[in-house]
Amino acid sequence: MTEFSENEAAVLNHVQRTVPFVERPFELIGSELDISEEHVQEIISRLKKQNVIRNIAGIFNGGSLGYTLNLVAMEISENNIEKTADIINSHPGVSHNYLRNHRYNIWFTLAEESNEMFNKAVRFIAEKTSAEDFLVLKNEKLLKLGVVLPIGDDDNGDSVAKESYSHAKPRDFSEEEKEAVRLFQHNIPITTRPFRTLVETNKSFLSEKRFLEIGESFKKEDIMRRYSAVLRHVNAGYTFNAMTTWKILDDTNIEKQTKPFINESAVSHLYIRTIYPGRWEYPLFAMLHARSETELNNIITGLSEKSGFNDYQVLDTVRELKKERVVYFSHKFNEWRDYYND
Repeated sequence: MTEFSENEAAVLNHVQRTVPFVERPFELIGSELDISEEHVQEIISRLKKQNVIRNIAGIFNGGSLGYTLNLVAMEISENNIEKTADIINSHPGVSHNYLRNHRYNIWFTLAEESNEMFNKAVRFIAEKTSAEDFLVLKNEKLLKLGVVLPIGDDDNGDSVAKESYSHAKPRDFSEEEKEAVRLFQHNIPITTRPFRTLVETNKSFLSEKRFLEIGESFKKEDIMRRYSAVLRHVNAGYTFNAMTTWKILDDTNIEKQTKPFINESAVSHLYIRTIYPGRWEYPLFAMLHARSETELNNIITGLSEKSGFNDYQVLDTVRELKKERVVYFSHKFNEWRDYYND
């Protein structure tokens, strides 16, 4: 099991929740944790090099930016996995792509600039990969989204980020705001004034002050869920993870039935997704994280007992094919639009 010093654990727990929009964020974090600014920067830099911290950047509500986002599951023949992965991963709107132990063996999340473009993208990918079948599993209802992994003995999981279940309605964005969205998606540089560094390095027309002002407005409007760190689960000590799907007994009171899942800190993502009678009848999706196989199995058993949901699937990850954040307002989406129209 991965072990962290008291200061490392404190910094990891803090930056997973938020990195503040101030000129010197690491100084403010240090003052709250009673650690020097230099030591905070040293800890973050080292843990990034060790691949414990995947990145620190803005996490946006894609729907608020006007994008259509859904989970797609495809049935792909074994001899076509690599070609399929290459095609899917080349799409700028694919953030996660996994090979799983199921009839539907390729699972990926896709963002596109409209419903029309999303449907074109899925049809294009299915045709080019010779998919035998596929499902578009829409997010019918978000029940929980909290991706803070408790680190150390002082963080018991109660602090898991409970992000908003709703987001701002799509609106038009100014060129300043689009520029800020692009910049906030960059991995933050570990410097004394990182937001100024981001602006200057990318030769942006935004000033540091205006950049920070837009960031605060994005958070207040719930366009940006948070600006924070995402950890590599395995390197952070959570070596056993599973996507689980569950049949629901009665859909008239979802919140009550799923309360055990909402209250379980090991559950980071909880959604109700689309049902396809006869093809897919497991609408409750729960992503679990644990430090051991025994812990993971105990969590699954406990959730089944508490909820009464006895029919479920554990979709183990065979291989991670892609995991990176979507760069919203990227010009690369235009390249794929050309493919659809050929």
